[in-house]
Amino acid sequence: MQGIAFGPTIRLLRQAKGISLRELARKLGVSPAFLSQIEAGRQHKIPKQRIVQVADMLGVSVGYLLGTARQVHPDVLEFLRETPEAAEFMITAMQSGLAAEDFAGLREALKDRAGKGFVRRATLPATGRKKKRSKKDVDEDLVSYLDPSLCVTGVIVQNKDRLFQRFAKLVTKRNKSLATDMVLERLQHRERQAPTIVGGGVAIPHAFVPQLGQPIIGAVSLKRSVPFSTNGDGRVRTVFFVIGDETKPQFHVSMLARIARLCSTPEFLNAFANARTNRELYKTILQWDSRIGSD
Repeated sequence: MQGIAFGPTIRLLRQAKGISLRELARKLGVSPAFLSQIEAGRQHKIPKQRIVQVADMLGVSVGYLLGTARQVHPDVLEFLRETPEAAEFMITAMQSGLAAEDFAGLREALKDRAGKGFVRRATLPATGRKKKRSKKDVDEDLVSYLDPSLCVTGVIVQNKDRLFQRFAKLVTKRNKSLATDMVLERLQHRERQAPTIVGGGVAIPHAFVPQLGQPIIGAVSLKRSVPFSTNGDGRVRTVFFVIGDETKPQFHVSMLARIARLCSTPEFLNAFANARTNRELYKTILQWDSRIGSD
């Protein structure tokens, strides 16, 4: 494992999934001290069977685990050491399919955002006059991309495959230039690489499609939770779908991170789950997104 960020990547995935070091060590049958050595990058001779075991415990494929370890930029790891709460955001960004060179560009964005509370838990703003927002802030709002016809509440499906099928049909009904099978295949392909569940009963399935132009975001509130992880343990009721142009991965970083931050707020998740109509769900998302933007 010399030369790639294997240990720090394990720590990142573990933190993002809310698993303690002691718990993962117990499941792997090793001491917490030994696992800590691995995560710190001081243990490089790791048997293949142990890598397979770690990937299984973290709910990802071996290919995804090693591929991510090769992609993580050293400056991003340094940022994570300084800002542990960024783990949830980073796992979402990595699941967007960024190339190695994209992580280098992500460094400056992360540092810039760190001072603005981008990875903080979102809170309601204090009453009073709101600060004026720049065009850049507006462009990052969900209002620019969230489609009200793709915001659906009270959905009942048997599993996430049925959910993906339903959403793909809704997308292609709105965008005639896209084929339902293609959108569905892209969503399923990304999901096979690693489950898009980000914790707290939330999942953010996403995919790149060719020549999309305007990105598409939709949201689904499930009446009953469905399993999203490979082992069936992680169940989801709040789902955001992000469909982006394959030539613009930077959009994915911005939107996935913004949604992850939005969904880190328990009050928002409660309002999301209690929306009675599709229109109310759409308005709830935009209202809370606006609050976060004005923080």
